[in-house]
Amino acid sequence: MIELEQEKEILKRVHSGESEAFGELYDVYAPKIYRFVRLKVDSQETAQDLTSEAFLKMWKFLQEQKKIRERFQALLYKIVRNLIIDFYRSKSTREILIEDTMEEFAHIEDDKSADDLVIKQEEFTEVKKSLLQIHPNYQDIIVWYYVDELSISEIADILEKNEGAVRVLIHRAVKSLRDVMEK
Repeated sequence: MIELEQEKEILKRVHSGESEAFGELYDVYAPKIYRFVRLKVDSQETAQDLTSEAFLKMWKFLQEQKKIRERFQALLYKIVRNLIIDFYRSKSTREILIEDTMEEFAHIEDDKSADDLVIKQEEFTEVKKSLLQIHPNYQDIIVWYYVDELSISEIADILEKNEGAVRVLIHRAVKSLRDVMEK
């Protein structure tokens, strides 16, 4: 995680033409953005393409703008969210494959037994299937809060809502997921 002041300093370096500074931001945020996209699209290739496109759009935005009015991460999530929406609009139907392996989204300790890994894989698959059955906005909230561990204020920035509204959304998203999983 990168602190706000540190992020601002890196952004100053980006604006001064230091491309390596953008690489630092990429290194910090690319894994989170990829994981978020990967949970929403049907293939690794599509997730990689959308992640790359999001960073390209962000790079172009930073070259055109002198200053961004929000956190880099919030703006990046907004960009990638819009790219995902555009992707599905162009597809007409949403085809999501559930055959992904848990290793793609979480680090697995080497000392886990094969049985533990199978159980974790089954749990992961069940949660993902359930997650895909709830409203896309709730999916985003759950991923941001519980997987990417964004703070309520960071999520509020992304959604352009106040923190109280985000807390309500988190509560509703969890309830919706719980209802689906209990069925």
